[in-house]
Amino acid sequence: NDKIKHLLEPDSLPWAGRIQFHRLNIKHDSRLEGLIKMADLVINLAAICTPADYNTRPLDTIYSNFIDALPVVKYCSENNKRLIHFSTCEVYGKTIGSFLPKDSPLRQDPAYYVLKEDTSPCIFGSIEKQRWSYACAKQLIERLIYAEGAENGLEFTIVRPFNWIGPRMDFIPGIDGPSEGVPRVLACFSNVSRTLFLIQGILEAI
Repeated sequence: NDKIKHLLEPDSLPWAGRIQFHRLNIKHDSRLEGLIKMADLVINLAAICTPADYNTRPLDTIYSNFIDALPVVKYCSENNKRLIHFSTCEVYGKTIGSFLPKDSPLRQDPAYYVLKEDTSPCIFGSIEKQRWSYACAKQLIERLIYAEGAENGLEFTIVRPFNWIGPRMDFIPGIDGPSEGVPRVLACFSNVSRTLFLIQGILEAI
């Protein structure tokens, strides 16, 4: 919550008095259902979504993105609350093109690199690749949400972001996260860009 602290405290903000902030753990807090009952709609942003964690904390990743989200979906369905659930583009998996042999002429065909929700097969990595724990958990919670909509009338919207960037984006190694590990793709890119700019500056100075 440190990253949104500036949005919650000042009394002069336009939304002061209209937003309440309740700190709780959705895993085991009896207040969760009551707060959902009070809400006009529910937006679920809770997730472990940093690539460095997929490989080192696969259990936490699966629990955070699937198990811990189950009560939120259940309470929304039981109390007729619309759910806006943030998923991920990773539910689309890999493209067919990524499995073609390197010398295959089909690798030149863009059709093998396009992912279409209603026709593309869902291809993930092997079970031993913990990196896919995030994508699989996210897809399973999506399927549960769809099932709640089909069988129990849950109203929902699923958002599948690709990559985020912003002043409080997490995490850049050594700045707002551990120095080891792989950050999100744009943080990786910004690290590389800074390095390139630094090298360019050194070369120009020489």
